[in-house]
Amino acid sequence: MTSVRLGLAIDQATNDLYLTADGNLATVSDAHAVGQHVRQRLSTFSGEWFLDTTVGVPWLDQILGRAYDPALAESLVKAEILDTDGVTEITSFSVGFDRNTRGLIIRSVEAGTIFDTEVTV
Repeated sequence: MTSVRLGLAIDQATNDLYLTADGNLATVSDAHAVGQHVRQRLSTFSGEWFLDTTVGVPWLDQILGRAYDPALAESLVKAEILDTDGVTEITSFSVGFDRNTRGLIIRSVEAGTIFDTEVTV
């Protein structure tokens, strides 16, 4: 299995669309698209998308809205990753909790894809 880093079709700093130097919309395919979809799903709050309110991570309801439970947080985030079309497995996963900001920090995620390529999200 080969490994790739997530492409720049989404601006990493703003999570907005990315334009190439000549002003065209950047697009990705294959494993890069799967990795981008994983990142998008992890950025979506449960119930936020009006077309499918079951999509997204229950950040407020089950992870950050109560006393932090590391096992629950990890299992919910992993479930969202594994439920992404094109993901076959999670090969590496690291999260932490910042008590000062009360935020879950996803340090790294690497996932195997149906393209026999591992993506780093």
